[in-house]
Amino acid sequence: MIKSLGKKYSILALGWDRQPRLESSKCDNLRLLNLRAPYGYERFGSLRLFVYFPIFWIWVFCKLCTYNPKIIHACDLATILPCFIYKVLFRKKLVFDVLDRYGMIYVPKNRNVFFKILYSIVNSMEEMFARNSDVLITVSEKMFLTFRKKPKNCVTIMNCPENDLKGESKLDENGFRIIFTGAIRRGRGLETISDIVADVPDMQLVVTGKIKDANLKNELEGIPNIVYHGFLDRKMLLDLEINCDVMIALYDVSLQTQYEYGMSNKVLEAMMCGLPVITNISHELVNDTKCGIVVDYNNTSQIKNALISLKENPELRKFYGNNGRRAFLEKYNWIIMEEKLHKTYEVLINKVD
Repeated sequence: MIKSLGKKYSILALGWDRQPRLESSKCDNLRLLNLRAPYGYERFGSLRLFVYFPIFWIWVFCKLCTYNPKIIHACDLATILPCFIYKVLFRKKLVFDVLDRYGMIYVPKNRNVFFKILYSIVNSMEEMFARNSDVLITVSEKMFLTFRKKPKNCVTIMNCPENDLKGESKLDENGFRIIFTGAIRRGRGLETISDIVADVPDMQLVVTGKIKDANLKNELEGIPNIVYHGFLDRKMLLDLEINCDVMIALYDVSLQTQYEYGMSNKVLEAMMCGLPVITNISHELVNDTKCGIVVDYNNTSQIKNALISLKENPELRKFYGNNGRRAFLEKYNWIIMEEKLHKTYEVLINKVD
């Protein structure tokens, strides 16, 4: 979004680098708060992080007052408070971009009384900010259904990738490679896939992403046909993806409700790469485009059967992969999303002027 908006407007992006890296602040239109702070997945990380948020909010508000933008684009609940205050005080326009419903993704689904109250408070705050924003953006139409009241202007801008494939696949016809990308943590299907791969020696599981559960990472290392490639940059990740046979995108919806409403980056990435996907979410997208197989997260035999059917049938892999790639080029790419973003801002700019 920063890159796309920068094509037409003068923009400044404010962010929080919680693991300060000097090179990250060299971009002309990026200002970062270089304050070391914990992540939510760390032990007591969420509670400790809460202490730091007021510092971040004050810093953002001061930057807004200094640069005096006409439009503020706030991403998620973590950034909205100083932006909303600035909007109200100086009568500016506010875009609230909801990638994650914080109550649904961070408050445990199997709630006791405390978590039920917390869930209600977080959701109510998020809905209040959304209702009073000038534009509400989400990544899927289903996400809008989670809001009881919405502003007049609501826009779906999916988290589609850019079409930045450069290399060509060099698949080994004698192997079958499954790729998992993203956070290395429980609740993402890794436990199930690793058990399946351990029983099928001629399958290889390729894993890449940040380690958020060291114990799970150690368990994976004990299985010879699982290879961990570390946390890769974009180019290296794409090179790895196009040299695999199938993408895994599994999420335990009992842990985080939002998976039922959001849009998986992995599914869209698989479509771009022409890979069939095995997933338990984004049912409508996968079924409409016929780009993969929808499974039950808790049904290991169903997941195993899906993997074996793709392994033993190259034509089926090609069918799903080609369908996904075609749908990506025609409808689910960032060029189309960028056009929607620009049109949204054109309307907003006209109101400001």
